[in-house]
Amino acid sequence: MDEILSKQHYRRTFFVMVFFVLVFALVIRFFVIPQFYPQQALTFPALLGSLLDNLVVSLFITVFLGVFIFWLTPDIVKRSAIEVLAPKQINPLLKQATSATRSWIYMGACGRYTRATTIPKLAEVARTEGIGRDITICILNPKNEALCATYATYRRSLKSAKSNKPWTVQVVQEEVLATAVIALKYQFSEPLLRIRVFFVDHFSAFRLDISDLYVVVTKEDKEASALRADAGTYFYDSYKDDVRLTERQSKEMSCCGKLEFIGEIDETKLREVLRCADIFDEAKLDNLNIEQLLKSINKPQDPY
Repeated sequence: MDEILSKQHYRRTFFVMVFFVLVFALVIRFFVIPQFYPQQALTFPALLGSLLDNLVVSLFITVFLGVFIFWLTPDIVKRSAIEVLAPKQINPLLKQATSATRSWIYMGACGRYTRATTIPKLAEVARTEGIGRDITICILNPKNEALCATYATYRRSLKSAKSNKPWTVQVVQEEVLATAVIALKYQFSEPLLRIRVFFVDHFSAFRLDISDLYVVVTKEDKEASALRADAGTYFYDSYKDDVRLTERQSKEMSCCGKLEFIGEIDETKLREVLRCADIFDEAKLDNLNIEQLLKSINKPQDPY
């Protein structure tokens, strides 16, 4: 019941079904049964009295069972609560968190949703409230071609790869570079944002989005369910510790100096950013689809 009532699309369907079942039961009780068994005819006062009697008994039993179960539930179980999310809940939940959090941590592969939605939304909220936001991003190391090749092979094996562009080493590097460049752009353009980017030499099938409210664990498949653990729970703290360990084993992006971003980024500006932050070997940039890379930077698309 808790799973049904906590999800809006399930809750609406549940209440509609209960309403129609109740109406059907009342029609049967008041009109159909008395036609065949007149002695079972029921007046409204009699029905109301019966409902009140049953309500008192049901209320007593419900409260008693609730207190009994709460008393029996160990504290470790209460602190370890984790919730399964339906795919259609993920995007609204992530957007809801960006409006209320002061910090955000992303640990994944390419960070497409982070660059398209999370960073711009956090920047907007920071400007509106006049209060800064801290953003930490852990993504693949674009210089590690073997890692990018392994990840590209993994992405091609997923069901979602059938409808999207083919994943190659170059595509993975383009996606990672787009996220890193956008992070730098917002870092220098938005004084209320403090953004740290770490390049990781391994990848996982899972992605973490951690706000001050909860952590959402997702997979690359849009049709896959997700996990949610609220702040203060054992799993929430464990996922944050996992990010800390990853940071210690990764290389943090640093910049040679202050960059200026005015308008859209062109190829000249792109090369300047890559040289300054030492994100990628500029000599290998010609192996990438620069036009697509600039499009991903200047017009990022929400993958959801």
